[in-house]
Amino acid sequence: MKIPRSVAIFALASLAVLAGFGAWKVSRPGPSDDQRIRALLDRAAGAVEAKRPADVMEGVSESFQGEGMGRRELQQFVTYQALRGSWNAVIPLATRVQVDGDRADAVVDVALVRGAPGQGIAGRLPEAGDTWRIEAGLAREKGEWRVVTARWRRTGATDP
Repeated sequence: MKIPRSVAIFALASLAVLAGFGAWKVSRPGPSDDQRIRALLDRAAGAVEAKRPADVMEGVSESFQGEGMGRRELQQFVTYQALRGSWNAVIPLATRVQVDGDRADAVVDVALVRGAPGQGIAGRLPEAGDTWRIEAGLAREKGEWRVVTARWRRTGATDP
């Protein structure tokens, strides 16, 4: 059976395009470690806002130690805070990341904002809030960044 010339040309051109796309995708650099860590922290903030403690814990190492807690105690703490938390927004204010090989340090300032009662725009306006500084130590585990240590404290508007 003879394949029409136009079909053969189309098939070859399609293969060339797919091969070029594949080569471009493989050669394209992935996100930097800094970007990966920032994305991890942003996902955690979004999970806190959505009150999904299990999603917060995805980025936490099994060997986590911080504020006198291991991973299990941290999960209980996060779950408790999510269930009792009255905030309706978690807003990262500033994030600083320092990567050194397979270790990294991150400092994240966040605002936990409680909205005014009401619907529409009135329900989204901040009524009150707290700002917190989270200092996290991260390690690369099986190719993924995980939080291995953390400490946090409430901050004021004048803290550096």
